[in-house]
Amino acid sequence: MPDNDSDRTEEATPRRKQKAIEEGNVPRSRELSTGITFLIAVLILYFYIPSMVEEFKTDFIRYFSMYNYRINKESAYLLLIEVIKSMAKVTLPLLFVLVFVAILANIVQFGVVFSSKVLELKWDRLNPISGFGRLFSKKSLFELLKSILKISLIGFAAFLIIKSKIPTILTLADADAVSSIHFLGKLIYEVSFKLAIIIMVIALIDFLYQRWQYYEDLKMTKQEVKEEFKQMEGDPLIKQRIRSMQREMARKRMMEEVPKADVVITNPTHYAVAIKYDMAKDRAPKVVAKGQRLIALKIREIASKNNVLIHEDPPLARTLYSSVEIGEEIPENLYKAVAEILAMVYRLKNKAV
Repeated sequence: MPDNDSDRTEEATPRRKQKAIEEGNVPRSRELSTGITFLIAVLILYFYIPSMVEEFKTDFIRYFSMYNYRINKESAYLLLIEVIKSMAKVTLPLLFVLVFVAILANIVQFGVVFSSKVLELKWDRLNPISGFGRLFSKKSLFELLKSILKISLIGFAAFLIIKSKIPTILTLADADAVSSIHFLGKLIYEVSFKLAIIIMVIALIDFLYQRWQYYEDLKMTKQEVKEEFKQMEGDPLIKQRIRSMQREMARKRMMEEVPKADVVITNPTHYAVAIKYDMAKDRAPKVVAKGQRLIALKIREIASKNNVLIHEDPPLARTLYSSVEIGEEIPENLYKAVAEILAMVYRLKNKAV
């Protein structure tokens, strides 16, 4: 049974976020890219149009003077070619700038993301049934309503701006052509600039919504979080088995140190602690092995087989077992007790020799 959206209460894990990025799924707003590009285009045209008009004017005068202001079949063709060249010279830089701005507007939203998976063919998208379902999905309907609302808002704003200029527009019938063109140019720029601001406000709201929706869609159920944790950290049963093997290996290494010990101090049956002291290397005696019950019994067996002295001292054995880890030196407060036992061991070894 599929998970409901209400079950997705957990924030997305770093792994899930990274996987989404690798698939090219990042929070981006097309509205923001469009708004930035449109606003920059309006600002560029405001400063660029005067020089553009002057360029066209100079070129047209030059073109017509080349043919003594006579238009025939041959000159019309050549004039058309020159006009196309002039328009390309003026407009191509503007187009390149706008393309660069559009790319930059996408990058600033999340950064540069390269994903080959975006280009992969997804057969389910070719399925007309699933395509029909996507067409009438909640997301598609929401996007449709959002577009209708955006167009309505922009259209209403444009109407209000132009409405205030209608009395002036009506007087253009008595104005000369230059004045009319100048006024219409200012009006177009004013309308475009104000609409660009409105579009940017809408785009910023859409961008914030898209980011919120993106992280909402990435949310996980508690079960998904557990499954991912298992995949990352490993199955608990396997981890338990690994820890068991590690303990067994550590125990084996510990038992290999028992024959090298100087003495094994016991409880006598519950605890066993093997002590070794190398006066040339060690600052103090060290615990090389320790254990309880069955492990203590195994330590005593190995010690007996290798002629390592076993000394019963229940209080000392318990203290050493609880306070000193394997490989650590004994604390200063136990120096005297351990030194007396080691002295006895050395005396017995000297007598045996």
